[in-house]
Amino acid sequence: MMKKLFGRARSTAPDAGTHEASAEEQLLRVLIQDYCHQQHVRLKDMMEMMERQIIYLVLEESGGNQRTAARMLGVKPNTLHYKIHRMGLVPVQKYVMVEDLAGGGEELGPRGGH
Repeated sequence: MMKKLFGRARSTAPDAGTHEASAEEQLLRVLIQDYCHQQHVRLKDMMEMMERQIIYLVLEESGGNQRTAARMLGVKPNTLHYKIHRMGLVPVQKYVMVEDLAGGGEELGPRGGH
């Protein structure tokens, strides 16, 4: 999924007269545009949602290792641990969103009952 988004971000050329945007800036632009086209949301809510998604993806990438994830994000492990609990991310073989657990949990694997 990240490779697909980075591919989309890199194919988005910057406007004439602006600085050359990094891949991260382009990815952020694509994500924000897609989300804003779907629904109206407050900036604070959007930032929290994006932070939660980024932490979720980095935790998946690090195999759930919080120290590695914290290093990748450039934050202290204690800060990441606090955010994980505040955002409701819980480990179940891998990190999942709490609402995904309530939604049926078809993809939980052998320990999840399937």
